[in-house]
Amino acid sequence: MFTNCHSKADRINRFRTVWIVVSLYGLLLFPGLSFSQSLEGLIQTGQNYLRRGQYVDALEQLNYAIQREPASSELYFLRGYAKFSLDDYIGAEDDYNRSISFSPFQAEVFVNRAVVRCERLNYNGAFDDLAAAQKLDSTNADIFFNLARIKLIMKKYYASISDCNTAIRLGYKHESIYLLKGSSEWGLKRLDNAISDMKKAIEINPANSYPFIQLGCISLEQGQTDSSITYFNQALKLDSNNVYALFNRSLALVKVPDQEGALKDLDKVIRLSPYNSYAYFNRAILSIDKNEKMNAIRDLTFVIKLNPKNITSYYYRGMLETDLKKYNEALEDMDKTIELSPEYADAYYARFQVKSKLKDMRGAKEDYNKALELGKKSHFNPDSLSSEKKNYLESLVKLSGDFEEMNTSGGKFQNQPVSIQLIPLFRIIFDKTPYSLVRFYDAFPKEHYHTNLHGFTTHEELFTDTVCRKGIAVQTRLIDSIPYQAELYIKRATYYAGLNLYNEAFRDLESALKLDSSNVLVYFIRANTRYSLIRLMHSLDTTLTAVTIGKNPEALEKGKAEDDPAYDSVIMDYTRAIRLDTGFAFAWYNRAIVFSRKGEFRKAADDFSKGIQSLPDFAEAYYNRGLVSMLLNENLSGCEDLSRAGELGILDAYRVIKRTCNR
Repeated sequence: MFTNCHSKADRINRFRTVWIVVSLYGLLLFPGLSFSQSLEGLIQTGQNYLRRGQYVDALEQLNYAIQREPASSELYFLRGYAKFSLDDYIGAEDDYNRSISFSPFQAEVFVNRAVVRCERLNYNGAFDDLAAAQKLDSTNADIFFNLARIKLIMKKYYASISDCNTAIRLGYKHESIYLLKGSSEWGLKRLDNAISDMKKAIEINPANSYPFIQLGCISLEQGQTDSSITYFNQALKLDSNNVYALFNRSLALVKVPDQEGALKDLDKVIRLSPYNSYAYFNRAILSIDKNEKMNAIRDLTFVIKLNPKNITSYYYRGMLETDLKKYNEALEDMDKTIELSPEYADAYYARFQVKSKLKDMRGAKEDYNKALELGKKSHFNPDSLSSEKKNYLESLVKLSGDFEEMNTSGGKFQNQPVSIQLIPLFRIIFDKTPYSLVRFYDAFPKEHYHTNLHGFTTHEELFTDTVCRKGIAVQTRLIDSIPYQAELYIKRATYYAGLNLYNEAFRDLESALKLDSSNVLVYFIRANTRYSLIRLMHSLDTTLTAVTIGKNPEALEKGKAEDDPAYDSVIMDYTRAIRLDTGFAFAWYNRAIVFSRKGEFRKAADDFSKGIQSLPDFAEAYYNRGLVSMLLNENLSGCEDLSRAGELGILDAYRVIKRTCNR
């Protein structure tokens, strides 16, 4: 058995090794950062990135600065702004809290935290912050602008207008104040005042497309379709990729009628904003109007993936499936509709028709009677919703809430598409690797390891055939010379596994165990190898924890759990590794992945937590625990974990936060 014997010379050599690692990889760990760069330089660089809208780069610089000066109110304020700009409202509020704790006398920090709290629907907290800011600086026009904004959201139109007027009196000159005031006037149906305010916004900034869009919406609401299209066209001349303008123009074109033009606009909206359920739903309705039922079903299916609680989409899809004689699929959709809305008389009548086609006469009669019973409360006419008589165009939806541009050159980083799935297993790597792709684990002064420093990576692409074949050749020559070194068999096993030569890998691992039965890495690598073999046998299906991107946390859908007893042996090996080294973060992490694969999400969350306890900056574990927490309907803690993962460098976390945390 080989164990670590840590003499004074060993410790000196270890420190030399660590220093060499830092020297070689320091610039890769901190790209663009000089060790001699001053704190002031970091702050200035971060501010420059913020001014240019490069929020990811700004966050990186400000993280370095906070490491140098962890009690700076200014740094947390700036980083809070970067996180807010990435739509990480939880992280932003946390940083503003820290900024205020260090210096509670800056009105601007309270204003910014109020904005974040408004985004999180904490209106009382936002009002408290703005009141605190007003005590510190009663002449700050931003305070009244944000008061007006919150009151508009709460439909307190008169109060919103009053605050807009105060902001204007205090010198608020940006056109957004008139957009805000005009929207409040519109809410009061004082359309002349609303139009006047929108035109004032245009006068201040003729290049802003949004006043034209609002004027188009007002005209559309008044039935002035031609005027509305003119306004939308003007907006699109200023910003051809403005999806808000395109979406609303599609509604106007339907009224012309110009269905082809409307479809063309919706197609472009979906290209630019691929997660917008409103656009898919309206395109489905237009497809129904053209009798393109399969296209409509496809789009309604996408709406359901984006928002699994969209009752209307289940109902309409079921109606279309009934028309296409897909009665079993139709029955499932009507069942789901009734599950979500048990008092929906129309759905009972539609299900009665489906059950009749399926010869379930008893069930059909029950549904018909239920429809009539509910209809007495709602004046339901059982003949009113046959697919032949339904006017689907009446169901076109208007846009509500923010409508973000995606996939455009000026689009926000967090609006880019993302595949939401767990970050995969960590594998040990013995070859030279770019520092940014590897995490190091320091085993000093632990027992049951041959060396002190080990590298781990989630990047499977590093294990190329060429690397693995070369590694096998090198280790084989060494084994031929020194056949009693367990470490050599361990290394060769990893290369065999990289080539999917599992029998050879397991044989080497057994040889290593005979030489050293208490080696942590043998059990860890054997668990990884077994897991890889199981995945291969499952046709390399890596979609277990892929979840549907939705508007809200409830849109996260569990993948199918794999009740394969072979996973038990994988878990057993990780458990053995953990017993030998309870601080082995990567074994906790990997075991959590396997529990997730089995659908045991509570155990997975607990293991990710153990990994974080052992490695406090374990970004991948925060990210995965965030996703698992959402699968457990623990959405707040999940979003907090995603925020922390983003701060630690998992940039996809901001895209996930955008989809799941801010609605």
